[in-house]
Parts: sequence; structure tokens; C-alpha cells
Amino acid sequence: MSSKTRKTPTLLIVGGYGLVGTQVARMLRQRHPNLGIVLGGRTPERGAALAAAIGASTAAVDTGAEHPLASLPVRPTAVLAAASDPADHLLADAAARGLPIADINRGGHASVLDAAVAVTCASASAPVLLSGSWMAGVAALMAAAAVREHGEVSRLDITALASSDDEVGPDSKGFGQRLAWPYYPMRRGRRQAAHPLTGVRRVLCADGNERPAALVGTLEQITLPRTLGVPTVETRLALLDPASLYALIGLKRTGVLRALTRPVLHRVRSALLERPGTGDFAGITVTAEGPGRTVRVDVLDPAGQAHLSAVGAVCAAERVLGLAGHHLPPGLSFPEQSADPRADVATLRAAGVIVRQSGFAAEPTPTHQRDIEVLAS
Repeated sequence: MSSKTRKTPTLLIVGGYGLVGTQVARMLRQRHPNLGIVLGGRTPERGAALAAAIGASTAAVDTGAEHPLASLPVRPTAVLAAASDPADHLLADAAARGLPIADINRGGHASVLDAAVAVTCASASAPVLLSGSWMAGVAALMAAAAVREHGEVSRLDITALASSDDEVGPDSKGFGQRLAWPYYPMRRGRRQAAHPLTGVRRVLCADGNERPAALVGTLEQITLPRTLGVPTVETRLALLDPASLYALIGLKRTGVLRALTRPVLHRVRSALLERPGTGDFAGITVTAEGPGRTVRVDVLDPAGQAHLSAVGAVCAAERVLGLAGHHLPPGLSFPEQSADPRADVATLRAAGVIVRQSGFAAEPTPTHQRDIEVLAS
């Protein structure tokens, strides 16, 4: 292998031709024309058209196999897991081979614990970035920006704005299952059990409208208290149509959501939670409170939650590749630990995402006419 070839990084995107993976691959090609991109999955022929369009290649990668990376013809520089890895085979295999990996699908307490055990057993010598917080780490990155700006935060409130008609792929089933079971956020510095779809209150969403929002279990509630030192972190979900949120709450209270987690009802759950949708816009609001001051970040993506997740995944991929000045340490880390607020906001805006910052020293954030029209619609 020539020195020129060695200097050209290659990213393996497992799930690279899926709903989010496709958008990640296209964005990375635009941002890094010389980056080698390999689209991996169980049926690589499904990624052939995309690979031809962006100058990538395909490879067979089955996360159900004990060693998913064993048959790769060429060793990649890093791996992005954009598909679920329920048995930790991909994570453990990458760690054992010394390959940097970013995973955007681990959003629950148990899955992070499993990952920590898998990485420890594999004696990871390369970075393992768990970027499964809301929208593939976007919520965590914006939380880090707010905390860094404020300086002394006692409470973080995160509101995720979603549409019941947005595009949702098969790997969303993990979030749907977590709606049925307790999770363990940090409140006032202590880990406590909480129940999804409770604690409803009205919140001001990223689009400027007030809506009811209910508690949901997300990864950033597990990590931010430790990584950023914030005693209380709560994440709530608001839907564009409040009636859809109350319908979910009704399914939870009647036990239907928990019943749908049974394997025998997998097809029913998929029909409810997986859909092509229209790609309605998605939003995130982060509010950081502390003595005498509140700062706020609003993120609004007119292209929907799959697109916003793809932007978060791009940030994660660039970190494990060591691009744009990022150098992650070996072992486990989370997005907020390598946050670069100025660069992260620039990446979001370059992808067409609206970012507004309130209470920042450099405010007001410039707001273009297109942003005003989207926020007012």
C-alpha cells in the first residue's frame, strides 16, 4: 500500500444506504470530496446506486455475525454505526481491531451499560464515541454549548419537537420500546427512576409555538450530569399535533405500549412506529438555568428528524476520523465531551438547519428572512 493511499481516510458506514445513512453519506461526500466511503450492510446491493452516485463502494457487513468486520477487503480508518447493533458485535469487533467507531443508535441506559462492558472486554485502544443522544448527538452538542456559555448551570431542560408524520426508519424501534419502560435520569444530583410520557407541561418549542411536552428517556439525561456537571437534566417530547402526544400517553396508561414490546407483536409495533412520512421539520430546544441567568439554544430543521440525525452523525463521523482538528482519546466518550460550539453550529447551518442562541454574550444571533418565515409558519 502506497503512502498516498494510507493518507486518504476511509469511513465504513454500517447502514450506509438506510434512511439516515444515505443522507450521512451524501453530506460527507459534499464536505470531504476525497474521503473514502464504504456503504456497509447485510444486502450491499441495495446501496449500489447510491455508491455509484457519490463515488463510494459497498461491503457486506452483518451486525448479527460474531465478527461483522472480518470479511472486509480493506481496513477502514473508522466506522460509523448507523444501523442497530443489538448484540454489540460490531462495537466489540471494531474495538478489538483498534478501529475508531461512532455509534448513533444507543439511546438507553441499558444499551450504554452493555457498550461499556463490550468495550472493556475488547480492551479498546481506539476512540469509541457513543453518539446516541437525541438526533445523533445534536442535543448533547447544543447542551454543551449552552453550559459553556453560561458557566454555572444547575438545570438543563431539553425539548425535542417532532412530527407524528415525519420519516421514521426501522432503527427507531428502540426509542419506541423505551417509551414503555422506566429510565434513570439525574435529578438534583441523584439518579432516580422516571416514567416516559409523564410530567406533561407546556413548553416553548423551537418553532416559537407553545405545546404540551412529556418526559422521555434519552441518553443525554444519563451522560450530561456526569460529563458537564449539571445536577438536573430533563428531556421532554412535544409533537406538532398535541393530539398525537396525548394518544401516545393514552397507549402508555392502558398498557398497550408495553404489550407492543412483545416479539409476537413486532409487526404491529413496526406498523405504528415505522413510516415513510413527509419529512416534516424537527426541532430541539436546550434551556440552561443557573444563578441569575438563563441561556437557550433553538435548533430547527425544515428537512425533518432523519436529516437532523444525519447532521449529528456527520459530526460524530468527523470526530472518529480525526477530521477538522478533532482528536478523540481512546476508549468511551460522548459527543458533549468533544463539543466545539462554534464549529458545531456552523456544521448545522451549512446543512440548512436553523440555530438561534438567546442569552449568549454574542447575541443576537443573526436571523435571516428565510429563518423568520420557517419559524413563523
